[in-house]
Amino acid sequence: MEVIRQHFHGLNGIIEELHRLFDEWEHEHALFSRLDADTAQFFRLVVHEWVANLVQHADFQDQDAQITLEVMPAGQRLRCVIEDNSEGFAFPEQIERQRRALSPFPERGMGLLLLNAATELLEYSTTHEGRRRLDFTVSSTADSCLDIPFSS
Repeated sequence: MEVIRQHFHGLNGIIEELHRLFDEWEHEHALFSRLDADTAQFFRLVVHEWVANLVQHADFQDQDAQITLEVMPAGQRLRCVIEDNSEGFAFPEQIERQRRALSPFPERGMGLLLLNAATELLEYSTTHEGRRRLDFTVSSTADSCLDIPFSS
């Protein structure tokens, strides 16, 4: 199967647009047909959480948000790359802050830990063009239990 690429311009309505896209992929069986239900949901969760964080927290320096979603099916895995033109943030430091904030159990602020737990591979970087890039893989062959440490 080829690379599936979707471009988003601006943040207004992007979450709804994403969910329509997910529903289309599920209905057509184009993308999720090789994955078990848990893995398909993990994929949807990770993409939704990342884009929702872009909507809520990303600094686009008064530019129109430009977000590209690429999905590459490979057997029982999906690799996904999400690039954007935001200013980015210190990803490893933010994950560590979220780990330290787990006790007592927080009501919010666990999104990056959830992304890390739901993926087989998770990398955040800056491209040569200065865009921010989240690269992750979900797999039907991975353990479907989320591994989030709820105590320190």
